[in-house]
Amino acid sequence: ERATAFYSAIWKELISEVTGANRAYHCHSYSQAYENRQREQHQARRKLCVASVICTFFMIAEITGKYVCGHIAGSLAVLSDAAHILVDLTGFLISLLSLCLTSKPPTKQCTFGWHRAEILGALMSMIIVWMVTGVLIYLACMRLLHPDYDIDATVMLITSACAVLTNILLSLILHQTGPGHSHGAQGREGTSAPLEPALSNASLQAAFVHAIGDLFQSISVLISALIIFFKPQYKIADPICTFVFSIFVLATTITILRDILTILMEGTSKGFAYDAVKARILTVEKVESVHDLHVWALTMNQTALSAHIATADSTDSQKILRDVTQALFEQYSFHSITIQIESGQDQKPDCVFCQEPRD
Repeated sequence: ERATAFYSAIWKELISEVTGANRAYHCHSYSQAYENRQREQHQARRKLCVASVICTFFMIAEITGKYVCGHIAGSLAVLSDAAHILVDLTGFLISLLSLCLTSKPPTKQCTFGWHRAEILGALMSMIIVWMVTGVLIYLACMRLLHPDYDIDATVMLITSACAVLTNILLSLILHQTGPGHSHGAQGREGTSAPLEPALSNASLQAAFVHAIGDLFQSISVLISALIIFFKPQYKIADPICTFVFSIFVLATTITILRDILTILMEGTSKGFAYDAVKARILTVEKVESVHDLHVWALTMNQTALSAHIATADSTDSQKILRDVTQALFEQYSFHSITIQIESGQDQKPDCVFCQEPRD
C-alpha cells in the first residue's frame, strides 16, 4: 500500500508538471499587458476627472471674484493665467475623450484597437498649448511697444497666489506614480520577474505638462504682481514676466512632443534598446541568428515586437518559440510578441529585409 501511494503521488506530480507546461504554452500566458492597461486607464480617468473638477471650480471662482470686485485687474499676466486654466480644462476633456476611445475593442479595420487615440489627444493638447502661448507672447510684445495700460496690483496679487496653490495641487494630482510590484512572466523556478514600469499614460502626461505650464505662468504672475504692488511704476514687469515664463511653458512640452512623434513614427519606446532585446533572444538555446526584428510603440507603455529567428534544430521549433517568448516577457513588459521560426539553411545574406538597421 505504501508503494502504491508513493507511485501514485509521483504520477500526480508528473501530471501536474505536464499540465502546467501545457498551460504555459499559450502565446499570451506570460503577458499581463491587458491588466496593466486597464489599471493605467482607470488611474488616468480618475486623476483627470478630479483635476477637471478642481480646474472648473477655480476658473468660476476667479471670474466671479473679478466681477464682484467690480473690474478686472487689467493685467495681461492674470488674463494669460485665466486663459491657461481654460486651455487646461479643454485639454483635460480632450484627454478624457481619447481615453474613452482607447477602451474600444479592436475591429477588423483597426486590428490593434484604438490605442493611438490617446497619442492623438495628447498631440492636440500640445498644439493648443503652443497656440495659446503664441497669442500671449504676441500680446506681451504689444504691451512692451504700447505701455498705455493700468493694472490693479491687489487683485492681481490675490488671484496669482490662489492660482499658484491651485496649480501645485493639480500637478500633484496628475503626477504619475513610479515603479510598482513585479510582474511579467510567470517565470520558472530561479527566475525573477522585472519590476513593473510606471504606468505612463500619454493623456495623463499631456495633462501634467498643462498643469506644470500653468504653474510656471502663475509664478510669473505672482512675481510681476509683487513687483507692481511695491513699485507701481514698474508695471512693465507684467508683459516681461508673461514673455519669459511663456518660453518656460513651451520648454515643458518638448519632452512629450518628442515621445509623441517617436510613437507616431513607429519608434522604439524608452527601456527597449534594440541591441539588448536582440542579445536577449540570442541567449536562448538553439537560436542561431535574429533578423527582421521590429520593436515599436503603440502607446507610451505598450510596446510590440516581431522577429524572424533562425534555429539550428527546426524539429523542436515549438520549444524554442516558448523559450524565446518566456525569456522576453521575463525581462521586458511587451504588449505583444510575434516570432517566426525559420531554418538557418533558408537564410539569404543579401536580402534587404534581413539587414541590420542603422544606429
